[in-house]
Formats: sequence, structure tokens, C-alpha cells
Amino acid sequence: MSDIRVKILWWVVRYRLKKDRPFIIAITGSIAKTSTKDAVGAVLRAAFPKAVRVGYGNLNSLLGLPLAILGFELDFRKTHITWQWPFLLLGAVFCGLVYSLPKYLVIELGADRPGDIEKLASQLRPDVAIITIVGEAHLQYYNSMAALVAEKQSVLKWVGKDGAIFVNAHDPFLESHRKASDAKLFVVDADLPHLAESFAEAVAKYLNIDPTSVQKALSGNWRPPHRMNQFKVGDWTILDDSYNASPAAMRSALTLLGNLPQPRVAILGSMLELGSTEAKLHQEVGEFAATKADLIISVGELAKNYKPKHFYADSTLAAADIFHHLPNGGSILVKGSYGIKMNKIIEAITKHK
Repeated sequence: MSDIRVKILWWVVRYRLKKDRPFIIAITGSIAKTSTKDAVGAVLRAAFPKAVRVGYGNLNSLLGLPLAILGFELDFRKTHITWQWPFLLLGAVFCGLVYSLPKYLVIELGADRPGDIEKLASQLRPDVAIITIVGEAHLQYYNSMAALVAEKQSVLKWVGKDGAIFVNAHDPFLESHRKASDAKLFVVDADLPHLAESFAEAVAKYLNIDPTSVQKALSGNWRPPHRMNQFKVGDWTILDDSYNASPAAMRSALTLLGNLPQPRVAILGSMLELGSTEAKLHQEVGEFAATKADLIISVGELAKNYKPKHFYADSTLAAADIFHHLPNGGSILVKGSYGIKMNKIIEAITKHK
């Protein structure tokens, strides 16, 4: 069934892409893909009203991306839609045959399995590609880091010579990225918490968008929920990055926590899909966390490897009990893989005071 759905959806998308020839900005990487997509999208929407489509949420797979391109808005992780597929496919065919695509598409490329990004990029042939940064994420699907790097880089070879590639100055594989395409390459000094904004500003400059428009767009409420959102709850400064996690993203979030008011609390969930190195990677993150946080609280079985002061088996238990361990003020980081549901802790904190 999945293969049939993919074939139908991509047949529709190919037809629409060939007919409308939109300008495509494709974003991949190990962290901040969705935030970067939404930041770039906010900037383009401000400059080109009604001429931009930004892929919804994290619709970034072989099955989800064509729906995003056609303008559908749904979350596979929150909706059980098996019975809806016949209607979705009929709707997709109708949209593809009747409605034109906008001038600009800003989309995210994800990989559930090796080869996925190559398949996506070969269909899209983007005008601009962004690699936010490559780090340890989804390693259970790859034999090595080299294989993961090759997966992310596969988007670059599908950008033509007249296109542009944006990569991160802090990416450990920067030099390898340089050799992956003949397109013009831009190296962006992009680091959390403003990684997404940095790429958006760089793309805007490339497209000759007015800087005043860019700053106005990025000062608005463009950031997606649970992704590097900072706010106050009583005397606490909350850093909500609870949507997902990888070792690189954990270290970046912890670095930001280290710059916030003390005492600093890191509430860290397990990092999933890391393969055979998962225990070691958790230990390394735990050691790094100890240099940035005054208190570490962990959630999920693998999170025991952080060597926390307090441990909870799941986020439901943590949300009910964690306030016994929190200081009266200071800063709190909440982060973990999507499957650990760390957003439950954020919800409990926001209701507590």
C-alpha cells in the first residue's frame, strides 16, 4: 500500500513541477531542519506574499513530502489516517490537476532509510539546498557516520551549476560538502540558538530580499512549537526544545542553557535511533551536561546513561513528580527524542505556576 501511495503522489507532483517549475529550496541536516525551513519560509513570505508554500510540519519523507508540496497540512505522528488514504489520494490528484504550485517552495528532506534523500532530491532537483549541520542522528539505519554524511550530501549533486548550496561553518564535514557539487557554495556562520535565522538571512541575501523585511519577518512568531522556544514561567526561564533530540542538538541546547541564569536544570530524555553506539553517545552527552547544568534529571531507560541526580522511567511520571526537585528560580532545559514525549513535562511546567 505504501508503494502505491508513493507512486501516485509523486506522479502528481512530477506533473505539477514540470508544468509550474517553481523555485525550490530544500533543507536537510541532522538538527534544526524544521526550524530552518520555517525561518526561510517566513522571510520569503514577507518578501513575496501569496507566492510561497512552506512544507507543513515535518512532512519530509517519500510519503509526506509530496503532500506538503501539494499544500496538505497533517501530522502523521499525531493522526491515525489509514482509512483516510483513499480520500487523501483523490484530493491530491484533484489538487495536482487543478491548482498551480506557487512560485517558491520551501521544503524539508528527511531520511527514514538509506537512499531516501537521494530519491527525494532526484525528483525535485532543487535550486537551493541547505545542510544545517551533520551529526549523530538516526544512526541505527546507517553502518557508519560516513554513510550518514553521504546520505545528507546526496541532495547537493542534484543542485545545478546555476543553483546555490548553503552549509554551516561549524559542520565537521564542511570540506567534504565543498566537493559534492559544482553549484555556488555559501558557508554560513550558523549556531544554535540562532542557526535557523542565520540560514534564512543568508538565503535572503542571495535572493536580494530587503534586509528590513528580513528582520521584521524573523522578529515575528515563526518558530515551530517545542523547538528552541525560550519563555518565562514564574521565576523560571524555560528553554523548550522538547520536540526531538540527537547528540549534536543536545550539546547545542546545553551550551545555550550554560549561558542562562543559575541554577541551571537539564531535564533530558533518551535519544532514540542511535544504533549500537547509543549507550556511549548518551554517556558523552551526560558528561557534557555536567559541565553546563547544576542538576540533571533524566527520562527514559537510555537516559540513565546521563548519570542524572534523579531519574524517571517515562515522561508521565516525570510530569507528575518533577517539581519536588526543581529550584525556586533559575533556568530549565527540557529536551529529548519525540518518542519520549518530553512535551508532557513542558505542559506540566507551564500549568504549575
